[in-house]
Amino acid sequence: MTYTYIHHIPSPPLSTYIDDLYYWDGPVPYPRLKVVPMPSLHLMVNLGDAFQVYEPDHAKPLATCAESWAVGLWSTYHIVDWPLNVRFFGVHFKAGGVYPFLGRPLSELHNQVVSLDAIWGRFAAEMREQLHAAPTTQAGFALLEQLLFVPLCEAPYGLEVVQYAIAEIARQHGTLSIRALSDHIGISQNHLGTQFKKMVGIPPKELARLYRIADIHCSIDPTQPSIGCGSHTNPATMINRTSTRILLRLSGIAQQTICVFAVSYMLRTQNITSFSVLYQLIEFLQDTLSTLAYIRLKG
Repeated sequence: MTYTYIHHIPSPPLSTYIDDLYYWDGPVPYPRLKVVPMPSLHLMVNLGDAFQVYEPDHAKPLATCAESWAVGLWSTYHIVDWPLNVRFFGVHFKAGGVYPFLGRPLSELHNQVVSLDAIWGRFAAEMREQLHAAPTTQAGFALLEQLLFVPLCEAPYGLEVVQYAIAEIARQHGTLSIRALSDHIGISQNHLGTQFKKMVGIPPKELARLYRIADIHCSIDPTQPSIGCGSHTNPATMINRTSTRILLRLSGIAQQTICVFAVSYMLRTQNITSFSVLYQLIEFLQDTLSTLAYIRLKG
């Protein structure tokens, strides 16, 4: 079972907003995947058969993806049923990078898969038709770059601040204090949160959590052929359902145990700093155990 995966770095100014363009052709190792939540948003233009996307523990599909669609940021895993005939172009956006292309609050895409027809209208179908007619993959990449300039708008006010905050969150792998980050930038935490919901889709604290999950995922299995390390299209994200339940239950038990210990310790010592450290440990432990539950471990 072989497939073709090629990625392409776009030229400026698209590279300001986009990590890479990619192309997939051929079968995937597993027909059903559980996709780890990651700090990346994708547009996908389908040239093969339809995908089915499911929310956790839902028998009915959230979306049937037949033509082209946008994948928002997810706070939990989602499930993808891959077709037998897989062929598509994709755009892997940096966090916050897609806003100038869509021109709508990205909170509307949170935990969602949305048809590009609903966002771009007829242009989405035209893009798909032109990419389908591209004679080679490299010609498709060149064409896709040209087409992406059509919906690209001038960077909105506030995006530069949001991008700086995202860069700091990414640089510190999601382990920084959002309040300290807001103070450093010179705006209120509430205002930063509002801008994030609009231009990223989720609050900065939730984005930091996704970066922590991404960091854990990449450190556990850095060799997988992923897009952005653990993206929507990585076939290595299928997991065993029983193992998921066990690990997620363990995560919950461990979190509750540490919470009880931390509160008891704070009441005895009145040491708020130590409590803050313990709270960070709780978050780290929960992220680690959840990630182990989400991904397929080697061996």
